[in-house]
Amino acid sequence: MTYHVLIVDDQKDVSRLIRSALETIEQGLRVSEAPSGEEAILEASRNEVDLLIADYRLPGITGVELMKKIRLRNPEVKVIM
Repeated sequence: MTYHVLIVDDQKDVSRLIRSALETIEQGLRVSEAPSGEEAILEASRNEVDLLIADYRLPGITGVELMKKIRLRNPEVKVIM
């Protein structure tokens, strides 16, 4: 089973670092990145997300607001903030 991880951070270096760490564990994770909450919601509407890794402070909406919106569609999503 492949798990979809969505990384949401407006700092590209942070997103790349998290993505790199996840890819080195070689567990067949599918990793997506979004620089804002709005883009993350779009990604989550297109593809079910198993794990959301989000910055608390994002442009537009906060990480908490993002988590709530994604959980409306997928209450089982796990979150790291």
